[in-house]
Amino acid sequence: MRLFVLIILGFSANVFAQDNSVSQDTQFEVGKAKAKVCMTCHGEDGISTLDPYPNLRGQKLGYLISSLKDYKARERTSGLAILMQQQADSLSDQDIEDISYFFSKIGQEPQQ
Repeated sequence: MRLFVLIILGFSANVFAQDNSVSQDTQFEVGKAKAKVCMTCHGEDGISTLDPYPNLRGQKLGYLISSLKDYKARERTSGLAILMQQQADSLSDQDIEDISYFFSKIGQEPQQ
C-alpha cells in the first residue's frame, strides 16, 4: 500500500511539473505577443539598438513588473518616463505580468 501511495504521489508531482511548464510556455508566448509595441524601442530580443532605451532581456521579473507599475502610477518621472507612462497606461496587471515574464525569460526558452 505504501509503495502504491508513493507511486501515485510521484506521478502526480510529475504531472504538476509538466502542467507548470506548459503554462509557463504559454505565458512566454502570450507575453511575446503583447510585447510587440515594446520591441519597437527595446528590441525584438530585448536588446535595444537605440541608446536611450534600456535592454530588457533577462532582467529580473520583479523589477520589470515593479517598473511598469511605477510608470503607470506616475512614480517614475525622469528621462523618457512620459513615453513609458503612456505605454503603461494601456496595460492591465495581467498584461504587465505577461510582458515582464517574456522579457525576463528571453534566452532561457527551451530549445526545440
